[in-house]
Amino acid sequence: MSLLFLVLSSVLTALSMPGFLFGFLVWFSLLFLFIALEEKNVLESTLYGFLYFYIFSAINLYWVLPVLVENLPRTFSRFPGWLGFFVFLLMLAIEALPFALFGLLYSIGTSLRDRPWLDALFVASLYTLVDFLRGIGEMGFTGGTLADALYRDVGLLQLAPLIGSYGLTFLIVLINRLLYNTMKKSSRPIERVALVVLVIVLISHTVEHALPLPTKGETKLIALQTHVKPQEKYSSSPMELYTRLEEHLEKHSGGLIALPEDVFPTDPKKNEVGERLRELTERRNLKILFGAISMDDGPKNTVFLVDESGVRRVYSKVKLFPFVEMLPYEKIFGVFGFLRGLTYLQPGEGFSPVKIEDYATLGIQICFESYFAEPSRQLVKKGAEVLIVCTNDGWFDYNTALIQHFSKSVFRAVETRRQVIQVSNAGVTGVVDPYGRIVKTLPTRKYDSMEIELLPREGETFYTRYGDLIVWFCVAIVLLKLLLPREKNIHVRRIWR
Repeated sequence: MSLLFLVLSSVLTALSMPGFLFGFLVWFSLLFLFIALEEKNVLESTLYGFLYFYIFSAINLYWVLPVLVENLPRTFSRFPGWLGFFVFLLMLAIEALPFALFGLLYSIGTSLRDRPWLDALFVASLYTLVDFLRGIGEMGFTGGTLADALYRDVGLLQLAPLIGSYGLTFLIVLINRLLYNTMKKSSRPIERVALVVLVIVLISHTVEHALPLPTKGETKLIALQTHVKPQEKYSSSPMELYTRLEEHLEKHSGGLIALPEDVFPTDPKKNEVGERLRELTERRNLKILFGAISMDDGPKNTVFLVDESGVRRVYSKVKLFPFVEMLPYEKIFGVFGFLRGLTYLQPGEGFSPVKIEDYATLGIQICFESYFAEPSRQLVKKGAEVLIVCTNDGWFDYNTALIQHFSKSVFRAVETRRQVIQVSNAGVTGVVDPYGRIVKTLPTRKYDSMEIELLPREGETFYTRYGDLIVWFCVAIVLLKLLLPREKNIHVRRIWR
């Protein structure tokens, strides 16, 4: 029966994520995990922690499977589809491994049942800390953090400029745990859960309606969603790709255009494309930001700026995607070199904003980087007034992947109080205001464009300046609970029950 509760918790948590059903499920989805962990010894609890996140990730990241078994093998022909399936299973295991630590320490540390607030603080701190650990290192990934479920809860998002997304995760687990402790003593648990969720929703809506009204900007940017499938891109010459793009660019004049990541999988300064782009910008009085590969000092995933003076590199991706753009921990994972794209890339020099004359100082991120708070924080600290995410996302067959990626732009916007513009090849292309409100988006998987009023802002939020202080708070709580002597270590007797 406990295994059934575990599965139910994984399923409900996954269904609360962006692109699935309802975010409010996250406020009680962990109750069933806590029920499943009742009276489990250390080994059982460790296994349950691992299984909870493995099943959750299998559902939440289902959209990765077609990439590994169909899209990458079909495009690069380096490995068979069946091998991609086993890579997917291994990926899930790597994602879930930190939550084995959660189960282990949960079993050792939860002896505060008579002090529900202290118990809730410990469990919330432990979950948040483990989730944070999952996002660091060369293989770090932040998809599936509980806070993602709140990306449309604009009112609650206003806590992010203080505590960031991990602070929101802490709050979610804290409420789940307090509900669990209360339900054990209540004869009407369902009513209590419903009441708490209703109060949270009402608070969120009240705060949202109290926010300042959206403002208007003086300058504009055109976001152009190109919609070129990977198979077409890597089987076409640079000039063939440019010819398809040129007819869309010719429709615009006198402005700034932002294109997605990897518009050209070659260096435009090394072929005719660069000169053709320069001539077009001079003829149409344009400035164009676009993604391509730079070959200066090794291959880099780069955003270029082209205007009448020529093509120049303005930002190269710092945080590379593991296995596809770089090989993490080569001595351990060297055998997975077949997953690379065209070639392994070199990281950029650092997070540096670019000032576009007559427009704004832009903090540019490429694809996967928007999953992490650190690039946005560093760019804003260095003067970025508007954040732009240039991404491809054309590898993904399901809109769930596109929505989950775009949801990260919502958090980056509200954490830094900056407008975030995401420009994607397949979608979602859209704009988020500094309060986390999704202003507008384009339909996915089609060529389209939209005009966006730029809203440059200055200043730093508390979170921008100090980062994830909540994580250090969680470290302190967990260490105090585990290291301070207890009146009775009741769990030692149950380890090998």
